[in-house]
Amino acid sequence: MINATKIVWEQLKYFPLIIRMVRYGDQSTYQNFFLGQAWKIINPILQVSVYFVIFGMGLRNVNQSGNTMQYAAWLMVGMAVWRFMDEAIMNGSQAIKRQIGLVTKMKFPLSVLPAIAIASAIWTFIALFILGSLFLLFSASGLNAKWPWLLYYFFCSVIFSYSFALFNSTIIILIPDYISILRLFMSLGMWIAGVIFKIDNLNNVIGDILRLSPFYYIVYGIRDVWVSPDILFESQFGICSIIFWSLVLIFLITGSYLHLKFKKNFMEYI
Repeated sequence: MINATKIVWEQLKYFPLIIRMVRYGDQSTYQNFFLGQAWKIINPILQVSVYFVIFGMGLRNVNQSGNTMQYAAWLMVGMAVWRFMDEAIMNGSQAIKRQIGLVTKMKFPLSVLPAIAIASAIWTFIALFILGSLFLLFSASGLNAKWPWLLYYFFCSVIFSYSFALFNSTIIILIPDYISILRLFMSLGMWIAGVIFKIDNLNNVIGDILRLSPFYYIVYGIRDVWVSPDILFESQFGICSIIFWSLVLIFLITGSYLHLKFKKNFMEYI
């Protein structure tokens, strides 16, 4: 627990540096593009629009309410948090291995690198969440009274993404093949989290297991407080919260221990 506290303190201490590094990274990535940093918003919207055309307009049977705008809002909001976590976890997990040389030049803790990757992914969440909110407005749905809980679930997405990425970052360096397993797991994550299809329709053991995943907790939590109330999710909120925060602590404590134990030898493994 002491190791985890030290890692968390490093994120707070170097938070201004994290913001500066995100700005620098965005500018260098998009400096040769005609539309510049606008692609941070355009790219995720174009990609997710394909899912809406296929599942929202093509396969209308997946629409849980019969309202195209309502489904679009449900899909976009879910995609916003999922795409954010997917990008944050994948980039954050590989950040130390890819950018370890940067630390030797600028002298800041290695644990900050996953946080920089996560902060860079926030634009994906903002773009898709705003689009989902516009669809929600067009569907004539009123603002959910529980909307302040959105801040809680967004914090959950950030803390889970960081703890999982920190855990993965050391294993990827020690066991290079692990990245292939992680890619496979995250590629299945969108379906496990019920981003496109409603998991509540699975009234079996598989559905019960999927509803205990941290991805389900965050995705459906945000939908419950922003798009429309989810009675089944609310009935399982207590047990899902216990499982979610237990996993966060496990990843954070274990990841912090591995990170501090092996960080002096990272260059040797790389």
